[in-house]
Amino acid sequence: TVGYMLAFTALFGSFASYLASSELIFSDVFGLAEEFPIIFGALSVVAGIAVLVNSRVVERVGLQKLIRLVMIGYLVSAIALNVISVLTGGIPPFWLFAAGLAVVFSMHALLIPNLNSAAMIPMASVAGTASAIIGTVATAGGALLGAVIDRAYDGTVAPLSLGFLVLGGVAWLLCRSAEAGLRAIAMEPAPEPAK
Repeated sequence: TVGYMLAFTALFGSFASYLASSELIFSDVFGLAEEFPIIFGALSVVAGIAVLVNSRVVERVGLQKLIRLVMIGYLVSAIALNVISVLTGGIPPFWLFAAGLAVVFSMHALLIPNLNSAAMIPMASVAGTASAIIGTVATAGGALLGAVIDRAYDGTVAPLSLGFLVLGGVAWLLCRSAEAGLRAIAMEPAPEPAK
């Protein structure tokens, strides 16, 4: 539970940073202040479509396998976003950056609800309390992580791109750890019934 909760927190941190800095990025870096609402809305639609698709995909693929596959896709897309950022001095062509964001947000939309679900699996007996704690930690911790990335804003997309990659790598490691913990729990012998 803790591993998946912290992975959720890390990913929410990079998303919170985007929410806080996107207007600055689109207006300062790309000169698209007037188009910002349309761009923000279009990227939100992409994430919304991924959320709608999620329920069908998770039923077919399975929760753990989906998390594993999407985490790999997330890291690949975050690496690509960073390569683009580095090669362009932090000011890539707008449409290339927007396409990279669309892919990253699709992965976010598939990961965040599924990480929350995975964190809840061992907590069935205290689901309400666990849900409240997971939500609080992910929101507060994610906001703090996002603020750290935002403070690094330097007039380019580099800090945001790096934030996606670093926090994505942290989330991947936490997911691997949590998955190993679930496997260990599954291998424990069942307790004998009380006499």
